[in-house]
Amino acid sequence: MPARFSIVVPTLNSRLMLLEALASVRQQAWPDTEIIVVDGGSTDGTVETVAQMKDIRLLPGPDRGVYDALTKGFAAATGAIIGLLGSDDAYEAGVFAAVAQAFGEHPQADAVCGGAILVNENGVIETYNAESDKTLATPRPIFIGACIPNARFFRREAAHRVGDFRYDYRFVGDRDWLARFYKLGLVTVALPDVIYRYRQHPGSLTFGKDPVRQHAIREELLRLAREWRADPTVPEDLRHFAGLLEGRCTSWLIGAAIRRGDWVKVARLSTHSGRGFWPLPAATMLRSALDVARQRLG
Repeated sequence: MPARFSIVVPTLNSRLMLLEALASVRQQAWPDTEIIVVDGGSTDGTVETVAQMKDIRLLPGPDRGVYDALTKGFAAATGAIIGLLGSDDAYEAGVFAAVAQAFGEHPQADAVCGGAILVNENGVIETYNAESDKTLATPRPIFIGACIPNARFFRREAAHRVGDFRYDYRFVGDRDWLARFYKLGLVTVALPDVIYRYRQHPGSLTFGKDPVRQHAIREELLRLAREWRADPTVPEDLRHFAGLLEGRCTSWLIGAAIRRGDWVKVARLSTHSGRGFWPLPAATMLRSALDVARQRLG
């Protein structure tokens, strides 16, 4: 018997894009697929449209955001393999067959990950397909760069070991969840091909260009970094990359505060270390700057 896939699709007022996302699941033509749409309280006709689809399990809202929706969807999933699909995104053709084959060939794997592309109306604008990013060989992509959570498929038992997504994060709860996945020592096998399409559009939660939202994401990333760096039970490699993220976010937010002339914010960011003194933020920012330079130099 083929493995059952459960695809969790959180959505809120994106009916037309959701229909395209669902079509990309149906085109897999996989014989045992469970599609769970978790709606956050849409008012654009999404609920009425999805309710008429006999192949969809609808979990209506409201909820406390996308990560609360993912937690609900993962809890409801009955498949051996769980995937998370953004309602504004899509799978490439043949993905489920490739994922099922990889799990079958690697019984020790807790997850399978392929590459992803970011597209807009003009075509592909970025590709995320580095082997180390997909396998999480180090925690770097979790905190810095592309962690591509939607290009990952998880064994249900492994996902349950990681636990719920934190809904007190609005933008970076997937990074926190993957950090916990890494901390548990769970194993990811990489697929060579691109399997997922992210769509950049004005309403995108993470890929939009709204400067207010970009600022809010940096603030939340800084909180994520400080929480992981300050936890003494966290392995050193996770704390190291959390520290690099902290430095990057601190530098970015200080620069933004200077441009606004918000000197109170500059002082607060410059003196906050989590332990109440100056040298640690300065050292963290310097290490992050050196890391950025090394990346740019290859």
